[in-house]
Amino acid sequence: MPTTIATALSRGEPASAVTSLLASTRSQLGDAEPALVMAFASPKLPLGELAPRLHAAFPGALLLTASTAGEFTEAGDAKGSVALFALAGDYRVIAGMATGLAADVEGAVAKATAELPTAIPGYPHRTAILLLDPLAGNGEEATLLVSTYLGGDARLAGGAAGDDLAMKATLVGLDGRVAGDALVIAVIFSKRPLGVGVCHGHEPLSGPLRVTRAAGATIHEIEGRPAWSVWKEETRASAGQRGVDPDKLADAEVGAFLLRYEAALSSGAEHKIRAPLSRGADGSVSFACGIPEGSVIRITESVPERQIESARTAARRARAQLGDAPVAGALVFDCICRNLILGDAFGRAVAAISHELDGARIAGFETYGEIALDAGDLSGFHNTTSVVLAFPR
Repeated sequence: MPTTIATALSRGEPASAVTSLLASTRSQLGDAEPALVMAFASPKLPLGELAPRLHAAFPGALLLTASTAGEFTEAGDAKGSVALFALAGDYRVIAGMATGLAADVEGAVAKATAELPTAIPGYPHRTAILLLDPLAGNGEEATLLVSTYLGGDARLAGGAAGDDLAMKATLVGLDGRVAGDALVIAVIFSKRPLGVGVCHGHEPLSGPLRVTRAAGATIHEIEGRPAWSVWKEETRASAGQRGVDPDKLADAEVGAFLLRYEAALSSGAEHKIRAPLSRGADGSVSFACGIPEGSVIRITESVPERQIESARTAARRARAQLGDAPVAGALVFDCICRNLILGDAFGRAVAAISHELDGARIAGFETYGEIALDAGDLSGFHNTTSVVLAFPR
């Protein structure tokens, strides 16, 4: 049975948006019934209203949902909208959901994975999709625990929900249920391997720097000095070439400055990006997720063209894992930080992903963190990264 993928993007009130999504999706699927449907929606289209309608419209499909900081398909990117992805073909998809991620991450993961089988006869390949609430914290820990609980050769892809940068409530859902402080895990059993590609567009600017004092998601000192002082020193020459003096940044300019000069943790031959978000009055720097005291980081630099090329690279890596099979389509989890770096050029990065996949249909959302973890990896939670999950036709 060939794989058929449908994608759609809609705005408006929840009822009219769902009507539009269904009309577009049905026309693309024809007589095929989806095994998996995913909806990514801005808080302007509340998931609590969308999910029950979509679940009723696709009663035979498993429905995953997440709130977002931006939505897109191969047709372009948008804000204040909902993007839909529907997968039809010879797949078996089983999922679990749990709340309590902040207080008991291991308990939440155990509950969400409790009913997930490790194998289904005739479907030798397993790929898991993980969606979680990043405001609950524990994104890195949850990712590693999910990999441990699934065991074997299961691979992970996914993203952390968003809320249009309000940082107040990020939601995920399974079928008609939607919740915060939660995670959802869906395992796709397939007859052929899926492809997972991940890449960022940052290059190290500094040498190795040790985090000497940190708490949670805040670095207070690097090499025994205030973190912001080190950031200014290491970026001064690069920023100066653009006519920017780090000592003269207004408070409103700091966020954009930090997103150009992010942190990188070594992860094998690659660097894993960690997004700094703000400076503190005490000279600290706060991040989108935790960086442990004692870690060694490098301060990086990024420019828009490298961000677009990294999106291409993620797509090429995903496609390469499909072997000779043509691409049916892909899910994409892309960081809101990349949108902030690229601005109006973000649509070029989306188009580049589809182009590398031979113009295949894609759908995804702008996240507060991306998930990509292969069996045996030691870490799988990313920032400012493109993650592409490709499906063979």
